[in-house]
Amino acid sequence: MSFHCRPRPLAVLLPLCFLPSFSSVALAQIQEDRLNPLIVTATRQETRVSEALADVTVIDRTELEKSGQDTLADVLVRQPGIQYSSNGGFGAAASFYLRGANANQTKVLVDGIALSSSNVGGAPLFHLIPLADIERVEILRGPAATLYGADAVGGVIHIITRRGEGGRVKPDAFIGYGSRNTRQASMGVSGGDERWRFRIEGNYQKSAGFSALRHSTGQDADDDGYRNSGGAASLSFLPSRDHEIGFSYRGNSGWVKTDCGYSPSFTCPFDAGAKFKTQQWQVFAKNRFLNETWKSTLRYGEDRENYIDHGYDDWSGSETVSPFWSRSRQLSWQNDVRLPLGDLLLAAEEQRQSLRKDDKGVFDHGHSLRNSAFLLGWTARLHNHSWQVNARSDDHSRYGQENTWGVSYGYQFTPEWRARASYGTAFKAPSLYQLYSGYYGDPALKPEKAKSREAALIWARDTHTASLTVYRNNVRDMIAWDNAKPGTLWGGYNNVDRAKLSGTTLSYTGQFGEWSLGASYDYLDAKTRDADGNWVFLGRRARHSGKITLDKSWGDRFQTGAEIVATGRRRDATYAKSAASKEELGGYALANLTASYLITPEWRVEGRLNNLFDKKYETARHYNSDGGFNAFIGLRYTPR
Repeated sequence: MSFHCRPRPLAVLLPLCFLPSFSSVALAQIQEDRLNPLIVTATRQETRVSEALADVTVIDRTELEKSGQDTLADVLVRQPGIQYSSNGGFGAAASFYLRGANANQTKVLVDGIALSSSNVGGAPLFHLIPLADIERVEILRGPAATLYGADAVGGVIHIITRRGEGGRVKPDAFIGYGSRNTRQASMGVSGGDERWRFRIEGNYQKSAGFSALRHSTGQDADDDGYRNSGGAASLSFLPSRDHEIGFSYRGNSGWVKTDCGYSPSFTCPFDAGAKFKTQQWQVFAKNRFLNETWKSTLRYGEDRENYIDHGYDDWSGSETVSPFWSRSRQLSWQNDVRLPLGDLLLAAEEQRQSLRKDDKGVFDHGHSLRNSAFLLGWTARLHNHSWQVNARSDDHSRYGQENTWGVSYGYQFTPEWRARASYGTAFKAPSLYQLYSGYYGDPALKPEKAKSREAALIWARDTHTASLTVYRNNVRDMIAWDNAKPGTLWGGYNNVDRAKLSGTTLSYTGQFGEWSLGASYDYLDAKTRDADGNWVFLGRRARHSGKITLDKSWGDRFQTGAEIVATGRRRDATYAKSAASKEELGGYALANLTASYLITPEWRVEGRLNNLFDKKYETARHYNSDGGFNAFIGLRYTPR
């Protein structure tokens, strides 16, 4: 397309003369942002995915909406390198294994603030954050302790919430209904000008659910429902283009029904469940100085979790109520300095965690931990060479000083081929529950320490990208549940000898005209030593898993998608090699379909069919995972 401008109407047609070139530049930038987005998690500084020297996945807002899923957990388990187990459906206790690491060995951030990891087992309740709140999710696989400290043995999941943008006030909304009387609704308003930006939103989700326990009897045979409602707000003030001061808050509360039995033969007379309330807030100041060569980010934030569990004590035959209150506070100051070669990172942060659990004298007075850290990083690129060097020193209130470091190197062979390799160390202190629980904790537990190495080969051409990543993570003194721990009646947490987490990830994404294809395969060899010194598989982690997605655009209005997610067989728990019986969970493959139709530029109807062939499977022994085939349809309004 071109315009031929004659001299006489030049003043009238001059803007049109530049329209094609402007449009092509804008479209090229949109394509670049979609295929090679900016991320912050890999280096704690803005960088393109193609320049990151780490295994990173970005799930943006468009992808979240296109996935058609109900919860963040449903989205995460479809990503390479992540496996999970769940004791039921919506809102039930869930564990995510990033590259085979334990659930509490993954650092979870919301807008740069670490979520509390001081509840049972040390894993935060991040899967309860509604998708309506989320702008994008960045997943960093591999140890990142040099950037984020303890808990980042397996990697980092960074949830970045939605914010207001400059321009006119824009409302957005979604409403949907599906199987098992599942209802979802959300509404938000955002806007701003050169000085102010804001966003306010609310969300609601409820489902009748299904029985968490398979083949259950008595009270456990009923459906276990779920409700989650809340909202978020953010406000930013920009006195100039180089300075921003802001505040954000989000909170959710609700309940989830569970089954209190542990096997189908157990009869529970109570309707078990839990009530929860989560809150995160932060204030921040972002400033640029010296002609934008120095960027300072000062941030203070808190995360609070209230979790009240209603269960059953089969010894006394009575209902139990176990409240948990956890709180995490974090203060950080990060400085990014542009150097003649590369960028320098200088940061200091302090995190305080506290937990109180009122249950038969456990945590009656509460406990707390403090961790202060200084970190240094240098990221640079010279010709075809790129590198990233990081070092961190943590001062833990219980374990003293711990130093970690990491180095990564990348080389661009040709415009299409590049390779990278990295080595790093990590450590993780025991959670408050693991240390001080009156029944299961042990103040003598040692921190976990890890050494990791990784190599990858990447090919990229136009809209096609393929990668092969090989990794190995050796963990010393890994904390695990020990049924036979000496001096305990039911077992407790203990340091095992060693664990080896190694594997390979093969992935591909590509676009063929109106068709989009994605595929990934993971091989995982996650083992630990048993009491006899033998290497045995870690529980609930399959050796083989993968997925295939195929999307098609039928013109500008109609889109369809198909997905197959497969997971191989795995053991239900970590069994000693000499164990007489080892319960095994069967492999499974799920087929899902999605579709969306653009009624107008602002209104879109979306639908999905999950578990199309009604596959029955378990991610934890005796527990249902999704209740079989289910469908959902929704209507979305997004201003243009």
